[in-house]
Amino acid sequence: MPVGKGTAAVQRLRKARRERGDREMNVWVPGLLGAAIDQAVESGRFKSRQEAITHALEVMFAQKDQNIVT
Repeated sequence: MPVGKGTAAVQRLRKARRERGDREMNVWVPGLLGAAIDQAVESGRFKSRQEAITHALEVMFAQKDQNIVT
């Protein structure tokens, strides 16, 4: 692959995701949590880390009937 071609593809992907309303957020996760995410992907439960993390965030923050006790 020529130098710069991959960079251009990544930029197009990021632009497309921003245009559909997605946000890029970089976070640090504890080692055990990262291992659990990796295991879920390796076992076939999710296709990617992104899919696993998105699922977890949706369960926590996007459910219609949240019952949060503080």
